[in-house]
Amino acid sequence: MVTKSQKIRLGIFITISLLALIVVIIILVAPKFLEVRDTYYVGFTDISVTGLQKGSSVKYHGITVGHVSDVFIDPQDLTRIIIELSLDQGTPIKEDTQAEIAFLGITGLKFIELKGGSAEADPLPPGSFIQPGKSMSETVTDKAEILAAKTEIILNNLAALTAPDNWNKILALTDNASGTIAELRDILTNNKEALTSTIAHAEQITSDLHALTSSDTLGSIIDNLAEASHTLKESDLVRLIKEMNTALEHTNNLLRDVEIIFSKSRTDLYFSIESMRESADYLAQFSRTISEDPSVLIRGARPQNAPDDLLERRDENP
Repeated sequence: MVTKSQKIRLGIFITISLLALIVVIIILVAPKFLEVRDTYYVGFTDISVTGLQKGSSVKYHGITVGHVSDVFIDPQDLTRIIIELSLDQGTPIKEDTQAEIAFLGITGLKFIELKGGSAEADPLPPGSFIQPGKSMSETVTDKAEILAAKTEIILNNLAALTAPDNWNKILALTDNASGTIAELRDILTNNKEALTSTIAHAEQITSDLHALTSSDTLGSIIDNLAEASHTLKESDLVRLIKEMNTALEHTNNLLRDVEIIFSKSRTDLYFSIESMRESADYLAQFSRTISEDPSVLIRGARPQNAPDDLLERRDENP
């Protein structure tokens, strides 16, 4: 039979246990209720949020900074889903920060990823809406649409390529290619010796060029060219050009003076030539007179139609 003292001890034990349990619960739960958190909202339009639920993680560049506290439909826009975010106090949310829906591994669960946010942007106060980014599903959908469009283009090109007309052209092209290859093979076979000789000559030319480039003569020529270039570089080319210009100027002046002298003496030369021509005429006449009457050299020549000659003729013919 249970005594009264045992009942008292049992009651005390149960009371102490309940008090201890209550204290533990308060210690574990109270910080959650007393903790001050920042609340933000994100609105996604025409985007499925399947896999995103209350308690889903919210990460900032991969670091967990909070969780999803609520998911509900916007009563003013039924195509818009509003996600309520409960973030750690002091999380640096900027006006240009974006919220995206990302996949959590291969489980199909999703979480909110916060990206962006520059130091120059103003802080976004709690209770505001964070700009929605492009979700992973939307990105996959866009890429799938692009892939489907490209696949359709490829299929259309293949259908056009395998059309009867194009197929006949492809067959004709294949036949022509086969004929060309056969002709090329025949040409190579018939000119095998010529090709071999050409290759041998090319090898000989290459060997000769190699011997020339490695010879001392080519090295000497290169050294001479380098020395000449160095000499020209060190010489006073400006002074040489000035002296050449001076010599050319003096030559021009000399030619100008010669032209002036020639112009002045041209008249004198003309008169001299005339005098020489008259002298030549006189000499010719004198030679002709001597040839006709050599006695002229002894007695001298009498002028024709002289006055004395006329008087004698009058006396002979009174």
